[in-house]
Amino acid sequence: MGEYRAKFISILCISLFAIITFGMEKNDSLWVNIVDVKPHMDKVGKVNFWVQWSVYDSPFRDSTYGDWYLVEDEKFHFLALCAEDSQFENVIYSDSTDANNIVFDGLDVDKEYYLKAEILGVPNPVKSGVASGGYFSRYARTRQARRKLKFEKFYITIGISLFVIILGLGVILFYLIRQNRKPKQRRKNA
Repeated sequence: MGEYRAKFISILCISLFAIITFGMEKNDSLWVNIVDVKPHMDKVGKVNFWVQWSVYDSPFRDSTYGDWYLVEDEKFHFLALCAEDSQFENVIYSDSTDANNIVFDGLDVDKEYYLKAEILGVPNPVKSGVASGGYFSRYARTRQARRKLKFEKFYITIGISLFVIILGLGVILFYLIRQNRKPKQRRKNA
């Protein structure tokens, strides 16, 4: 009887392991985490954000702890969103993609933006990380201020150069006029 009990317990353990292992796959939680945001300011003073994300998997439903594993071989379809509020009620840019990155372009410098990506068409519970674009808009304002300062320095340099050129031409003209007057005065004295 003890031998049957040991076999039964072994079969039960193997069966439970198989059910948990194979049945868990569709119940895994997925997490879309934004891993990189690179700001860029174009020539007309608009901000572009290059956003990249990774997908993580957890064997536990709605996991909030550190048991996430990077998913590298799965192909997902994503919805990328850019909004003016953290609840994404005022979405100003949305696009779907199969890649794990996107460019949000033509954004204003003086606004804070929120960026996220969601996985489309999966039965798994999915959470999405949100990145704030406030830091990057300050970065863009700094870049814009540096560009204005560069132009101001350029105009100051041009202004000083023009002043020096005009002053030099005035000195040369004054010298030529003075040289022309000296011989006339000598003739009258002779």
